[in-house]
Amino acid sequence: MDRPIHYLLKVLIFGVVLSVSGCVSTLPDEKATRDPAVYEQKNLGIAFGFLQQGYPARAIGRLEEILKVNSNSARAYGMLGVVYQSQGEYDLAVKNFSRSLSIDSSASDVRNNYGVLLYETGKYTQARTQFEKVTEDVYYQQRSRAFENLGFVALKMSDSEQAKKQFERALRLDRNLPKASLEMTDLLIESGNYVEAERFFENYQRLSDSRPEARGLWLGIKLARVFKKYDQLDEYADQLTRFYPGSQEYRNYRASLRND
Repeated sequence: MDRPIHYLLKVLIFGVVLSVSGCVSTLPDEKATRDPAVYEQKNLGIAFGFLQQGYPARAIGRLEEILKVNSNSARAYGMLGVVYQSQGEYDLAVKNFSRSLSIDSSASDVRNNYGVLLYETGKYTQARTQFEKVTEDVYYQQRSRAFENLGFVALKMSDSEQAKKQFERALRLDRNLPKASLEMTDLLIESGNYVEAERFFENYQRLSDSRPEARGLWLGIKLARVFKKYDQLDEYADQLTRFYPGSQEYRNYRASLRND
């Protein structure tokens, strides 16, 4: 089964924690240019705000202003990579990610985002290389996500055992990963290890939003059948029918009824 790319980590972590409310100013702060570090931090935050609010062109303008002050700003190039990626300008995204990492090869957040781009463009071997480098950084706060990303790469490369290994590693570092938990559920059901699958499914349920996704409901139906939990089975089937009548999971469920 193909896993949508939105399962991968696409969060920006640029080493700054800034509150951007409205991003009122669009011109460089001349006083801030006297301290390039302060200027860079401030404008990275504003550029990130523009990107979140759906103004990528304004974000690019801010980042280019940073580069006028500091042409070797790894963070500015790294964020430019993400902005261009969001626009589908993949060649420009690669160029900026590569430039960022050539300046600061230790920027695990940038490297992880670069790996996501490579994954999105079908370059799975290259993506795996980038994610593996990220996992070597034991101080990277999102290291668990890099292992999770390796799991998705392994799935794309049809290596279920390697995928399980990577998802398990991710969950050992951080149990609060719903996607990794769901993938483990699916992989363990496929291998017939239903007891372990149920354990990961329960963790997925603990972390899920109020409305479960179609795939989670379908896997829940499979487990409920195995363990003869008919009340749960009816509940999952009802939700799948009501919320996702056009989904592949619903079609799979209907087909399974004909095969019973």
